[in-house]
Amino acid sequence: MLRSAITTSEVRMKSQALFCEFTHRKKNLNGYYQIIHPYLPLLPPSTISPQEDNPSIFQPSPEVAGTVKLSCLPYQPSSSFSLAVSAILALIPPPQDQDPADPCSVWLRRSYAQLFAQTALHKAENEIEEPTASTEEQRFHPQLSPKLHPILALVVLSVYDYCQHGNISRMRMRANQAVTTAMDYSIHCLNDTASEAQRRIWWNAVFVMYQSTILNASPPVITINDPRITTPYPSFQSHIPEPWSALLRVNEASVSVSEIVNSSAEGENTPTRLDPRDQIHRLDSHLLTLAAECDSELGLGETDEPDELAAWNLGLITNILSHSARIKLHRRRAFAEVPIFVQKHCDLAFVNTDEPFSQTETPRVASYLESIFPFSVEESSKVCLKSSLAISRAFGHLNSLALSQSNYLTMSNTITDTSLHQKQYGGSLPYFKCAAMQACYSLYMLVHHIRAALSSKRLSICYFLLNQPDPATEVQDAKRPIEELRNGISGLISSMKLDMVFDGITAMTRDLDAVYLSLFPR
Repeated sequence: MLRSAITTSEVRMKSQALFCEFTHRKKNLNGYYQIIHPYLPLLPPSTISPQEDNPSIFQPSPEVAGTVKLSCLPYQPSSSFSLAVSAILALIPPPQDQDPADPCSVWLRRSYAQLFAQTALHKAENEIEEPTASTEEQRFHPQLSPKLHPILALVVLSVYDYCQHGNISRMRMRANQAVTTAMDYSIHCLNDTASEAQRRIWWNAVFVMYQSTILNASPPVITINDPRITTPYPSFQSHIPEPWSALLRVNEASVSVSEIVNSSAEGENTPTRLDPRDQIHRLDSHLLTLAAECDSELGLGETDEPDELAAWNLGLITNILSHSARIKLHRRRAFAEVPIFVQKHCDLAFVNTDEPFSQTETPRVASYLESIFPFSVEESSKVCLKSSLAISRAFGHLNSLALSQSNYLTMSNTITDTSLHQKQYGGSLPYFKCAAMQACYSLYMLVHHIRAALSSKRLSICYFLLNQPDPATEVQDAKRPIEELRNGISGLISSMKLDMVFDGITAMTRDLDAVYLSLFPR
């Protein structure tokens, strides 16, 4: 069973075909505002009232079972952007599916999503080479020119490649192409007369480009301070404070963190005008300030306005990314990059069975960190603790509103259960879930640290993690934070599990589960 934006009526006449194509785009647009827009507001507000997510269902007939072709569908999306949106939507189980985890259903969703993505990329390349190929009949949104569809298609495909395949190289390739194409169309150098659609196209492309840059530890193709950029930020129809400035400044700071981390990993200083200790101290303070700007627990409550929800979510995502960058800055100093995961996720070390000693911190690197870091191991560990718990709380706020929007049934009581228990989709568009991996890694390492102190009866070595420890009650004082850490980890894993319709998130979650069970066996 496949979530689709298509109807099941047969098309026998040209007039009927045009009507069905319009119906498809309308439903596809509704799916975009329900699933994608709250986390990546690519389009201006909808011109129609929000509707309940009620996708049509496509079930292959027996004669085409096992065949994955667009020709098998009653009709297909007609532009690169609608195809790219379909690639995301096809992964989301429809509410009517009683067994969304069934292998056949998963295979069908995954196969058609990949087909939509491949077709969208081919279509986008054609539309870029021949802008006149896009017609008014393909207009996805009244305020969006069809010739801009390929830029948005590349942005969506960039996110798709990361969330579904965990492919950060292709993510970067698509995002960079979206930015350079937007620059070719002069979307970056507009003035106050720029439309809201143009503003959102440019700054979303830049934002996703920054995310791919950070994940790839590579320099951005353009920075937000480039003097050629004059296009104003988008605006939301919302009472919530504007998130764009802080969101982009967080990404800029995260690039600086990556540069410092890369140089420290090699034990070599990167030439800079600033003393490394001063640079790290300033960057840490800057990230803390950015996190505080978006650290208000806004009581948004239930809303069916996608733009209102998007503004609130982007504020929380800004807070999450700020704390994630701060963890990344301090993580190596705090934990010596000890690997605990079996697979490679984000920039975290993993257990390489072929080269078991290749990822341990060398004395040269440890000595270099000691010389450049203005924070002690204990201070960096406390930073990782505070930022990890802040990320866990922020994900909890994201999830609470997402689940209130979906007819959510129940989560399993067992943290390791991977089945789906919801009528409507209660997850996110999880391009920012590396933050959860960073936070879980830190919390796992801190649990190890406290338990090692308990086991060795040398609790004084973890006093800095305890709240006013007393030698007479130090065992109880140590066990309390372990429960707090466990709750933080459980919340993060639960958040990841809401997004397990994406294969890239599934791989992350399985590794998190494995470590969780090793620390907290049933």
